[in-house]
Amino acid sequence: MHRTVLLIAGISILASCGGNKKEEEQLEKARLDSLSRPENVSTVSAIAKVEPEGGLVELSSNTGGNIIAIRKKEGDTVKKGDVILLLDAEDEQLSSDVLRKEITTQQAQAAADQANVDQYVAELKEKERDLSVSERLAQTGAETKQNVAEKRKERDVILANLESARGKARASRSQIQTLRTQLSQSQVASGNKTITAIQDGLIVSMDAKLGSSLQAFTPFATLAPDGKLVLHGEIDEMFANRVAVGQSVSVRYIGGKNTIGEGKVIFLSPVLSDKSILYETTAEAQDRRVREFKVEFTSNDPLLINHKVECTIQVKSQT
Repeated sequence: MHRTVLLIAGISILASCGGNKKEEEQLEKARLDSLSRPENVSTVSAIAKVEPEGGLVELSSNTGGNIIAIRKKEGDTVKKGDVILLLDAEDEQLSSDVLRKEITTQQAQAAADQANVDQYVAELKEKERDLSVSERLAQTGAETKQNVAEKRKERDVILANLESARGKARASRSQIQTLRTQLSQSQVASGNKTITAIQDGLIVSMDAKLGSSLQAFTPFATLAPDGKLVLHGEIDEMFANRVAVGQSVSVRYIGGKNTIGEGKVIFLSPVLSDKSILYETTAEAQDRRVREFKVEFTSNDPLLINHKVECTIQVKSQT
C-alpha cells in the first residue's frame, strides 16, 4: 500500500486569507506558531493519494520464464482469470510429451503382465484339478504317491509364478499412476506459465516487456482492485492524537484554494510508522514518524488512481 503525506498545520480563522504579502506573512507566522503549540491547531492538512480502499496489489508469478506474449497493458481493465502474460513453456510441454509416451509404453507392459497373471491362474486351475484326481486315485492304489508328490510340486511352482506375476502387474499399475502424477505436475507447471489476473481491477502500471525474463515472485505489474476509492495519507506524529474517525475533511488540488470535494476520516492506524518512501524530496521523509489514515470522499472533479490532493482535516482545538 502506497502512502504519501506532506503535513502542514494552519489556523482555521486564517484559512480564507488573501494572497497579498502581508496576509501571507501572517499565515506563515500562524503556521509556525501552531507547530510549536499543536493544541492550538484546528485544521491539519496532508497530501494524500487516491487509491482503492484495500490498497494497490503487486502482481507476480510463482514461476519464472521468458515472456512470449503480453495480453494486457497499463490502463487495461481485467477480470479474474484474464490472461495477462504468457511465459515460454517449451520445456514443460516437452516433458509432458515424454511422459505421455512413457505412460503408453507402461500401459502395454501392464497389459502383458496381467496376461501372464491370467495365464498362470488358468494353469493353476488345471493343475489343481489334475492333482485332485491323482490324489483320489492314489487312495485306491491306482496312482503312485511319487506321481502325486511331483504334481504337487508342479502346482507349487505355478502358484509361485502366479504370485510373482501378480507382483509385476501391481508394480506396472503403480508405475502408470506415478507417471500420471508426474504428467499432472508437468501440466500444472505448464499452466503456471500462463499468468492470469487474481481479481477484477485496473492495471495501473506494467513493467513486463516482451522477450524479457520474468523472475518468480518478482512484481511485474500493479493492479488497482475494483471497488471504492479513498484517500490514503499520513499524519505527523505531532498531531496523531488530534485526528479521529468521523472528522470532516476538505479536499483541494495541491496548491489550489478551491475545495473540490468533501469527506470524512474512516480509518486511523493504531500505531505510528515510518514515513512513506514515496516522498517527492528527501527532506520530506526525514525524522518524524506518522499515523496512517483513510478518507472516504466525494469530489466535484473526477480524480484518478494515484492522483495527489491536499486534504484538510477539521480537528478540535484544545484551547
